[in-house]
Amino acid sequence: MKTSTSWLTGLSEGWRLGLSALAMTAILTACGGDTASTSGSETGNNAAMNAGAGADSGPSYELIYPPNPEDPLEAQVYELDNGLQVYLSSNPAEPRFYAEIAVRAGSEQDPADATGLAHYLEHLLFKGNQHLGTLDYEAELPYLEQITDLYEEHFRETDPERRAEIYSEINRLSQEAAAYAVPNEIDKLYSVMGATGLNAHTWHEETVYKVGLPSNRLEQWAEIESDRFIDPVFRLFHTELEVVYEEKNRTLDNRDRLSYYALADLLYKNHPYGQQSTIGDSEHLKNPSLVYIQEYYDTWYVPNNMAIFISGDINIEDTIELVAEKFSRWESKPLPQRQSWDEAPIEAVERVEVTYPGQEEVQMAFRTVPNGHPDQEALMLLDMILDNNTAGLINLNLNQRQLVQAAGSSPEFLNDYGSQRLWGVPRDGQTLEEVEQLLLDQLELIKNGEFEDSILTAIVNDFKRMEKRSLESNTARVSMMRQAFLSETEWPVATEQIARLEQVSKDDVVEVANKYFSTSNYVAVHRLDGPADIPEVEKPQIDPVNIDPSRQSAFAAEILSMPYDEIEPSYLVEGEDYQITSFADGVPLYYAHNELNDLFTFSITIDVGTETDDRLSLASSLMPRVGTVDYPAEELQKQWYRLGSDFSFSTSENQTSIAISGMDPQFAETLELMLSLINDPQSDEQTLEQLKARILQARADQREDPQAISRALYLYNRYGEESPMLQAMTSDQIQAVALDELLTLISGLTDYEHTISYTGSMSVEELTDILNDHHMAGEDLRTPPPYQHRYTRVFDENEIYLIHRETAQAQVRMEFPDERYDESLVVPASLYNNYFGSGMSSVVFQELREARALAYSAAARYAQGSRQESETLMLGVIGTQNDKAVDATAAFVDLIDNLPQSGERFQDAQGSLINLYRTSTLSARQIPGTVRGWQELGLNGDPRPERFLQLQNASIEDMVEFHQQHVSGAPKLISIVGDTSRMDLDALAEMGTIKELTVDDVFVE
Repeated sequence: MKTSTSWLTGLSEGWRLGLSALAMTAILTACGGDTASTSGSETGNNAAMNAGAGADSGPSYELIYPPNPEDPLEAQVYELDNGLQVYLSSNPAEPRFYAEIAVRAGSEQDPADATGLAHYLEHLLFKGNQHLGTLDYEAELPYLEQITDLYEEHFRETDPERRAEIYSEINRLSQEAAAYAVPNEIDKLYSVMGATGLNAHTWHEETVYKVGLPSNRLEQWAEIESDRFIDPVFRLFHTELEVVYEEKNRTLDNRDRLSYYALADLLYKNHPYGQQSTIGDSEHLKNPSLVYIQEYYDTWYVPNNMAIFISGDINIEDTIELVAEKFSRWESKPLPQRQSWDEAPIEAVERVEVTYPGQEEVQMAFRTVPNGHPDQEALMLLDMILDNNTAGLINLNLNQRQLVQAAGSSPEFLNDYGSQRLWGVPRDGQTLEEVEQLLLDQLELIKNGEFEDSILTAIVNDFKRMEKRSLESNTARVSMMRQAFLSETEWPVATEQIARLEQVSKDDVVEVANKYFSTSNYVAVHRLDGPADIPEVEKPQIDPVNIDPSRQSAFAAEILSMPYDEIEPSYLVEGEDYQITSFADGVPLYYAHNELNDLFTFSITIDVGTETDDRLSLASSLMPRVGTVDYPAEELQKQWYRLGSDFSFSTSENQTSIAISGMDPQFAETLELMLSLINDPQSDEQTLEQLKARILQARADQREDPQAISRALYLYNRYGEESPMLQAMTSDQIQAVALDELLTLISGLTDYEHTISYTGSMSVEELTDILNDHHMAGEDLRTPPPYQHRYTRVFDENEIYLIHRETAQAQVRMEFPDERYDESLVVPASLYNNYFGSGMSSVVFQELREARALAYSAAARYAQGSRQESETLMLGVIGTQNDKAVDATAAFVDLIDNLPQSGERFQDAQGSLINLYRTSTLSARQIPGTVRGWQELGLNGDPRPERFLQLQNASIEDMVEFHQQHVSGAPKLISIVGDTSRMDLDALAEMGTIKELTVDDVFVE
């Protein structure tokens, strides 16, 4: 579901044009500072948040925004005496809370000669301070001071030989300093408490730190976070520099970011929005200044420039008392006057061209208004008229009619400026200029008022539905509050946005369209198929840092010794949490009641997929362009949107799912529409032929996409000629499929036995009555074919498959099969995964990222299948600079075969899982799918009680035995996509037999 930038979605981080709000937020997180666990150097002595002496009357605060009956979050907003704002919302749906701490400063405040600084700092604030992350700060300090001085010399030195000498000395001293460091101690602390989502992100005007925890750990959270931002220490800095540069390399391999940066540069010729990327310039990333970083911290990380946001199972009165007690020691400080940048009006069309292999695209932007402008709501509605994923002008006129390969729009409201962005991918033979004109034509329709009046009501209802769904998530609730703070919007004003949207008229939309969207006042980027511009950066000499998992600071020990009340786990009980009934012969119904709102989700699942009939993949692609007897395809999309409902049709190798969602008052009408569509679908030959052309074009684009190539390569390595990428329909077979074949295939799916799942506010009796009224199930249903499993090819030694691609990073994947699914291995595998390959405290992350600086992201997993006879795979993935690929592969293989053993690390991994078992609950929406998943594994009822008991009794010896029996020493399939000219292939050959391939070997013709 596409959403617009507003408090409703909490989206302050727009990135990829045309993506959903959730996708934009996810990409922003990757761009701005994913899981930040980093290495750095020392801080200065005058941190902005030195602990205060304490007030005579104790910490105090005031309630600045009391509860408002019109506020769906029922939030309360406080301000401490030091200026720190605190937003609190109670949500007892699960025994957990989610918290963020936001700073009103981001890359906009980076010095022009040190871009990426705010993002560096975000990483470094996971390194600890004078209490956390160190065994002996006083002994560590002299080394950190020397390292800081050397970095300043390195920052100013221009002679390459002298710079190399300085870096060598930094590397030597860093080994000395590391003897006192406790890497990623904050993650260890949080992990053992049962944390999820420990992370941070940086964007233009913000840096945000986040974590979710069990509700019985609120006091520990307050102790850690209130101390964390006092006198931070930038230790283990030199390895983190490489980690951040690996993050930069990821952006160089992302074609969408290439276009975004070029568009921002045109849109903002003076402002940092366009002139300074959040990730930073390559030359600055390799040449940081710790003094600059400290100055940035001292300036902006002050309580009167920050806020705390918490949503979850909390008592608001107790929580504000705790926050005031712990955070009042932060000392406020005058903020410098914010710099402003004037941008001249765009008075002529400006275009640039960039090149990247594969898919071409045009991106366009018009400058509009910043956050808080009176025209913002009208512009939000205008964007949704253009593109709401279902019935917008772009959706219907361009995507539905297949006049382009794909197109969309999204707004971006920042605090100084705003923009409306449009994007489009051309069909084969279509020029970017033609796509650009088609997008402009949609704007002209709005300027002329040529859109249905009713669309405004439907859009507002869509926003209301999204708001209801957001209230189910603590993360979304916090995002709403955070967006209000960062945009400097008073909370009551933020909560009234839907009311303001309801007041916008058609005339208002037409007015802003004519005001901001002239055909001569926009900028555009044309991304052409061509070579990428990738700077060559040699890997520095970094000696691995010794990481001792047994280390623990005195501060961490104190935190872990704090008392707390244990939370007992809750499990699902049939008849109480869900029901399974027989709706008809061969049609079980899985039901869960939604207590929170009147939003429903409903699905029909048929165990028939592309393994049975590969034409289903083509049918799935056709479905968004299929109509009913009463509603042609475009009108059907309008009907879905009018009802506030979504329809989806998806197919996988062994299963097809048909789903609708919306509001229960419209359930019956939505169901009727869905049934009319799947029972008697209508389309035409032209639509199918256009779809075939688009599919073939997308296939051609895949051959240039590094991520798609990587997936095709490892599937080929795993299955050989049986790879699903090779067994898919050929181009000739696609061209030969007739329309009536696909329509008959679709309408025949419900002739098979199938499963119905529903979550909503209706009772099971009410639901069944409606289903019976619509004749949901026929008689004499066919039995679906047996589930068809794929199994890895036979091999007896390491085999390395390579495809050369000129990228900034090599994508490395290693894998090997083990047994079929085994319930007795679920807990040992979970322990092993938590210990070895997931999270910032895992062996893989610590050894490959923290100790060796070989990657930004690395992970491993022993992955069991979803069915009883499914194959289990051991998987490892890492993205690394090409000249590090061989070292990274060798180190990864060694870790897989020779598991580093640590009792302390095992206890942390076990404690983390125990706390997750105690506090993780299943929402009503998750229950039907989860219960069905258990049944497909041959399990009767909730397996977690037995698993929890097994987990509590597990030992490190059990995990070591699991590793020895199921992981260690197995031959591996290694797949690498990257610039092989920068790899030592002779060294790589020592690890296994190399086979160099091309894209033609791994993709079907």
